[in-house]
Amino acid sequence: MVEESTTDYNISNQAFENARFVSLLKNLKYFLIGRNNELLSFEQIKKGFGLYKQKYLGIQTVPVEDIVGSFDRYMDFDKYFLPKKNHLQRRWARIHNLIVRDVILPPVKLYKVSKIYFVVDGNHRVSVSKKMGIKFIDAEVVEFLTDATITHDMDPKDIFIQIEREKFLNVTGLKHSRPDIKIRITAAGQYDFLLGQINKLMVQLNENKKDKEKLITFQEASIIWYDNIYLPAIEIIKSYGILEKFPDRTKTDLYIWINEHKRFLSLKYGREVVIKFAASDFILRYKKNLFRRIKLKLTNLKYKIIHSR
Repeated sequence: MVEESTTDYNISNQAFENARFVSLLKNLKYFLIGRNNELLSFEQIKKGFGLYKQKYLGIQTVPVEDIVGSFDRYMDFDKYFLPKKNHLQRRWARIHNLIVRDVILPPVKLYKVSKIYFVVDGNHRVSVSKKMGIKFIDAEVVEFLTDATITHDMDPKDIFIQIEREKFLNVTGLKHSRPDIKIRITAAGQYDFLLGQINKLMVQLNENKKDKEKLITFQEASIIWYDNIYLPAIEIIKSYGILEKFPDRTKTDLYIWINEHKRFLSLKYGREVVIKFAASDFILRYKKNLFRRIKLKLTNLKYKIIHSR
């Protein structure tokens, strides 16, 4: 057995102080660019995706870079698993010292969601391993099953957009009724726009229904909306070549933009305009002009605010 020494602990304490300093620098950097440097919370992800089905995977060797969150210590470490609090030093330095001396430690315990992992037990071991550049770690793994695809290099914003998508597909029932559905949005909060359209359609259909005892459900309205409103509009967007002018956006992004523009034009002219006219006007005005695209969003927002009062 390798003997411990004061020098070893001094090295480990210095390693902790260096990790804390790097964490402070990263916090400052993320503050200046307006982004957060927080570790993912398992409970937040579990609640968002509605994760309940579990599968025990046993002891595995896991890539350390895929461990991006924690069950209950997400406030103690930043998104790089660097320590954020000074009271972690004693435990952190102790683990560092053991790893430096090649002492075999028990496996950490992890929850797996898609392709990422959350620490249940062993946060300090993961933190030290990441700081030391260790590539793999032994872990006892329980997987929470989901259809979503999440990877370690995804921005948290994109993960929460995935959560919004999952909720949209579940509440509309389109996940099962239209399993090949391709709806994807790149901005947070926009799935509410689609849900609003479906709800409006459901109300209109039920108001026009003669048999009031058999009202159309939200999920039935979702199918009608998808087949008869969304997909035809996507074909119009494709036929105008709009997507090629906005390579960083999805078809659904443009569907929302053009529908917002359609509402703006309808309010402007005092009558309902068709989606083809809105798409044509949109592409003529905004396909090459960034300033006009910004103006479009501001103008539509103004009309939205005025007419929502």
